[in-house]
This record gives sequence, C-alpha cells and structure tokens, in this order.
Amino acid sequence: MAELTEPRGRTQERGRLARRRVLEAALEIIAERPVSEIQVQQIAERAGMSPARVLYYFESRDQILAETFRWSERDLAERRAGELAAVTAPAARLAAYVRLYLPEDRHDPSWKLWLEAWLRSTSASEMSRTADAIDSGWTRDLTAIVADGVADGTFRAVRAEEFLPTFNALLDGLAVHVLIGRLGKAQAVQAALAEAAEKLGGPGLR
Repeated sequence: MAELTEPRGRTQERGRLARRRVLEAALEIIAERPVSEIQVQQIAERAGMSPARVLYYFESRDQILAETFRWSERDLAERRAGELAAVTAPAARLAAYVRLYLPEDRHDPSWKLWLEAWLRSTSASEMSRTADAIDSGWTRDLTAIVADGVADGTFRAVRAEEFLPTFNALLDGLAVHVLIGRLGKAQAVQAALAEAAEKLGGPGLR
C-alpha cells in the first residue's frame, strides 16, 4: 500500500510546486505590464513551462489571474493580521491598516488585479467573485478598528455604516492616483489619515 501512495504524494507535490511557479510568474508579469496584455504564453515562458502544461493546471488565463489574485491577497491578509495584532491603540491600528491597504507604487500587482476585478464587477466572473470575498476581510478589519476606537473613547461616536463606505471610497480613489503616478504612497497615506482624523477625531492620525 505504501508503494502506491508514495508516488501519488510525489505527483501531488510536483503539481503544487508547478502551480506555484505559474502564480509567481504571473505576479511578476502583472507588475511589469497592463493586465489586459498578459497572455498564457508569456506566463508559461516566465515559469519555464509550455502553455499546454500551464493549461493542464489552470483552465484559462482568467483562472490564472483569479488564483494569482487570491494567492497574493492571502499573503497580504496574513501580514495584515500579524501587524494589526501587534498594535493595540486604535489610532495606530488604523494608520497601519491604511498603509497596508494602499498600493506601494504604480506597479503594485495586487492593486492592478483589483482594478481588473473592478472592470469586471458587472459580470459574474471569477475575478469579481474573488474581489468580493477579499474585500469582506478588509471591511471586517476596518469595522473592528473603528468599533474598538469608539468603545474606548479614542474616536468620537460614529455610525459605521456612514463612515466606512465613504472612507473606503476615499482609499480606493487614492489608490488609483498612486497607480497612475499622480500621488506617492506617503502622500496618499497622509491624505487618508487626515480625513480619518477629521471624521473620527482620533489623536495620532495625522
């Protein structure tokens, strides 16, 4: 029995490693060029595979993009959880959240995938469904930060359903400006925290 299961385990491991190579290759290419221009052939070449082998592991280009989106955001979610857990003060947690949320620069691959998902938001595509699932995690964290700040008196009493949509819209708008090169990340963070200080009144946000 062991002789039968061992080869199967090795096959599964090879498949896992091959899929990861494809995702890493896709993420590199996304950072370099517009998502709309990316083809399976380019991803395959970067991964050192044939297009046929790539499509053995992924059904289509869109599935590769959706899986790359999930994979990159999963790493960011783990980082976000660790950094937010290490900070107790609500104002400092909110500042950390904003820095994690906004793109690093105009080549940020996760944010380029976010834009692609937004473009498909009117369709029931895998990208748009993936974006909805990822966005819910960000929203939960922001809701908890604001609720904790209101509870301990750091923030003035605000209605989450009023603050969160407008603040999220501001963050998304600032992110787009970073992606098109009109703002640097530091400027975007400063603008977001200034707005939060105006609405929440928390010390240490500016």
